[in-house]
Amino acid sequence: MPASLPHELPPAGSLRVASRPWLGAVMISFSAVWVRLADVEPARSALLRGVYALPVLAVLVATRGRGGRERWLVPGAFLAGLLMGIDIITWHESIAIIGAGLGTVLPNLQVVFVGIAGVLLFRERPKATFWVALPIVLAGIWLLSAVGEPVAEGASVLLGVTFGIAAAVTYAACLVVLRLTRVRTSGPAAVTILWSLTLGATVAMAPVAVAEGVAGPAGWPEDGWLAALAVGSQVVGWLLLTSSIHQLPAAATSVALLLQPVLALVWGALLLAEPLGASQIGGALIVLLGVVLAHRAASRPLVTAVDDPVAPA
Repeated sequence: MPASLPHELPPAGSLRVASRPWLGAVMISFSAVWVRLADVEPARSALLRGVYALPVLAVLVATRGRGGRERWLVPGAFLAGLLMGIDIITWHESIAIIGAGLGTVLPNLQVVFVGIAGVLLFRERPKATFWVALPIVLAGIWLLSAVGEPVAEGASVLLGVTFGIAAAVTYAACLVVLRLTRVRTSGPAAVTILWSLTLGATVAMAPVAVAEGVAGPAGWPEDGWLAALAVGSQVVGWLLLTSSIHQLPAAATSVALLLQPVLALVWGALLLAEPLGASQIGGALIVLLGVVLAHRAASRPLVTAVDDPVAPA
């Protein structure tokens, strides 16, 4: 028998676990597509994705959550959710300007910002390639800003890129708080973490939507697209990804990190006819190269362990 062939098949259960991150990444890759298809105000789409996700999560917590005083609320995750609410609003603003594809690439910069937070706040020591990744990322951002095309008529690409970077920064802050929470708590169920995150995000997004007068339902079919975003991407996709990605080797998690934004670029071009020329593809690939290098080079202990979603859902 050739050495490259296994002597026996891996257990079926391990195959199921190994397939979850990829299926989760595929489902999450549609997030920005649902936002574009809904075509409503960013604050409205941000709020309603939380509102529509909460009842589904409540059922899951009631039926699958672990007992104890933190079954229905993890305070640290709720605090992280407040930051996630800011992240989601800025992300949806970015999507409205530069599209689903490029709008999904930029929030993946959270890997870089989490790594920097680890160095500054927790004295982590990433490998030298982490610092090599920073100018690569900056070059990719510059290229996207210089040659990108808006999907909204008359909009500023630079503003859309700025919103995307702001989303990455706030999501990185959310992950730092969430991972510190996971270190200090007794391991609440993933669905309880997601419930607390979504509740915090919805609380943070509601005042913005109310202030803009867009806190109500959007109508049909807009609410249908937002329900698909809430249930398919934010609930099912997130749970599939986070329930199993920490069981994959580091190389595989890097591929999962890359899969979601690459697919978002493909969906944006194929399903939404978003402009995607050679320069935009080049800028996006440069950013993603820097992100993957930073992810592989970052030290693992507190802030950079892969047990949370790699990009906003």
